[in-house]
Amino acid sequence: MLLIAAASLAGCGDSGSADSQADTGLTVLHTPTTTTASGPPTGPLARICDRALAAEITPILSEHGFGAPLERRPQASGAGRLSACDLGPVELSLDGAHDAVQRYQNRIVETTQFSRSEPDRVPRPVNGIGEADLGPAGANWIPFLHQLLSARGKRVLIATVNGGGLGDARRLETAKAVSLVVWDRLG
Repeated sequence: MLLIAAASLAGCGDSGSADSQADTGLTVLHTPTTTTASGPPTGPLARICDRALAAEITPILSEHGFGAPLERRPQASGAGRLSACDLGPVELSLDGAHDAVQRYQNRIVETTQFSRSEPDRVPRPVNGIGEADLGPAGANWIPFLHQLLSARGKRVLIATVNGGGLGDARRLETAKAVSLVVWDRLG
């Protein structure tokens, strides 16, 4: 789901192949992992995707009532200006490519336009996470995706909070706290 969101921010085409599961009625999307051709994942988020980040986020999850265990060996992926960190129930993606903030703003506008008849799909502005100069466009919560998107400088961070049986308000509070930790570590 994380790389799907990153691909949609980047305006890419097909990000994987869908396989139908006949017995469950579910569709499973297989998304390839992005790595560099010459070595391990790189990029700003890949550099901080470590056990120290997991240790810093674990108390946040506990504080917000999250019962699922956090991945103690975070999985970094990506290269250059598009990097990701999978911490199990928390997935992070950082887009620092050219026009990342413009793509983010387009995504928020388009999601709002296509969601007017479904209030739970409309992005909600979140204060105190994104760049203050962007005002309400600095950060937005997309409830049905469980994602907090925030922009600072020329970069966009997506924090996705999955599982744990949390309601929307707790997922948002968790995503906010995790985003602040990540932005702080990114500098």
